[in-house]
Amino acid sequence: MKMSGEKAIHRQKLERGLLTQKISRLFLKYTIPGVAGLLFLGIQSVIDGVILGRFVGANALASVNLILPCYSLMTALSIVIGVGCQTLIGINLGRLDRQEANNAITTSFLFLGGISVLISGLIYIFAGDIARMLGANDVLVTGAVDYICSLVPFFPLLSLMFLGDYMIKAMGHPLYAMIVMGSTVLINIGLDLLFIPVMGLGIKGAGLATGLAFTLGALFNIPRMFQRGQVVAVQRGRFRWPLVWNALYNGSSEGISELSAGITIFLFNITMMRYLGEDGVAAFTAINYILFIATTVFLGISDGIIPIISYNFGAGSNRRVHQALRLSIKTALGCGVFFFVMTVLCNRNIVSLFIDRSFGAYDIAVAGLPYFAIGYVFFALNIVGIGYYQSIERAHRATIITLLRGIVFMLAGFILLPRLLGVPGIWLAVPLAELLTLLYIIGIYLKDRFHSRQRCVSLPHGDI
Repeated sequence: MKMSGEKAIHRQKLERGLLTQKISRLFLKYTIPGVAGLLFLGIQSVIDGVILGRFVGANALASVNLILPCYSLMTALSIVIGVGCQTLIGINLGRLDRQEANNAITTSFLFLGGISVLISGLIYIFAGDIARMLGANDVLVTGAVDYICSLVPFFPLLSLMFLGDYMIKAMGHPLYAMIVMGSTVLINIGLDLLFIPVMGLGIKGAGLATGLAFTLGALFNIPRMFQRGQVVAVQRGRFRWPLVWNALYNGSSEGISELSAGITIFLFNITMMRYLGEDGVAAFTAINYILFIATTVFLGISDGIIPIISYNFGAGSNRRVHQALRLSIKTALGCGVFFFVMTVLCNRNIVSLFIDRSFGAYDIAVAGLPYFAIGYVFFALNIVGIGYYQSIERAHRATIITLLRGIVFMLAGFILLPRLLGVPGIWLAVPLAELLTLLYIIGIYLKDRFHSRQRCVSLPHGDI
């Protein structure tokens, strides 16, 4: 009984801290581990690219890049459920409805586990057809299929590992989530070095290394979601179909963002093959690894504010919600400027990490990287805006923003800009989409604030 009472006190302190601690302190508590964990993930992806590019060749990079939309599909679903469930847990805990918070984690765990098995099975069975559909030619198709067949069987556990990452943060343990993610990445890098240069497994080795590493990560995250002493636990809840739709709705913009990343890669690959051939695809692959690092930092900031904003929104503390939003905007803006400056100043050194200077793809990447880097500042602010609207149950706003930046504006840019500007237009399609999206976010935010003030003015003085 004493231990049970201590756990209850711990849970209450954890929950009340989100409502009473200084926003800056909470921001550091959740954002630094979030950024660090995702940065580990970005570094892992970069080192994958370095090892493949150096020990297997540029075509290996291109083959893996062609298959990234499959990986994006699976991670998209995991992130949708993870972010959606994290939001539901935060808001329900803020409303003191602990049973519904438990129902949310149970429903998310069972649904994601089942659907990931189905999807991974279909991708494995139709690996060759999928590789061709994603743009693989006769040179690249063998490597693309090898990568699918070595990685896809691990997708179910990989998905639950990502879900656990979000749930553990919602339970108030962002540092533990960071340690698991960091350990997973280090294991992945070690297995890469073992399987590729030492054992000579090539692209298959890269897929196996990622799959085995994230399986080990899942073995640390999954048991944590069942611990009885946590704020929420899988076995304390019930599966409810309405919560599946609520989680999908609240996390829909994150899923569309992941899918749009896959669509962007597809559009880049198709356009590059048309204008510059295989060297163009390899050049974009190198740049995409750099973008992945920047993306992880911006997502870490956005993910870090979701537990803070959702809990305070559920508790009705709008002042603290806006404090957290302002702090995240300032941080994201600073990070976006930093990545832009460093990318422009060091573009040759960065590209040479992935592609030997003697290859044609090197010159293409060096020429295109400064154009592409313009979008970093806009992208950082857009990610924070999406996270804000998710946290306050305005998922329809977040989804519209994501559709605009990831599909509508992006598609228009890829159709129009290369025809007007040639190859530079390919690189500028992404920055233009991010800029137009940021202008849209500013517009709807100012409109919401104006209508909010109008409602306050129209109320009788005693009701304000």
